[in-house]
Amino acid sequence: MARPAHTKEAVERLVGSSGRHDWSVEDVARALGGGVDFSTVWRAMRRLEEEGVLRRVEFGDGKARYEAARGHHEHVRCERCGTISAVEGCIVGGCEGKVEEATGFRVFGHELLFTGLCPRCSGEGA
Repeated sequence: MARPAHTKEAVERLVGSSGRHDWSVEDVARALGGGVDFSTVWRAMRRLEEEGVLRRVEFGDGKARYEAARGHHEHVRCERCGTISAVEGCIVGGCEGKVEEATGFRVFGHELLFTGLCPRCSGEGA
């Protein structure tokens, strides 16, 4: 069984070197192979989230997913196959003031998920 410190380093390398935006704990454990149990991977991912290395992302299905914590961006999810892609940059930047004015909230951030069909599912891809 892999030691927790080694698991944390392995998770950081795996997710950090990937362009994926939807790593589940199960996906990471599977990618790391035998010798790493689910709970050790979960603890490593939570620790990396606390340290700001990983960011937890929500895609409306109730399942926790993670990505490397890089610059802010939005996401788009295919409603047919579940593929997730990044939408680089902030699409709604500058709207925070309007939200604060309309609600009285102090806004610190946002998450935006677009939905649709990916090129493959819409028949426009390879």
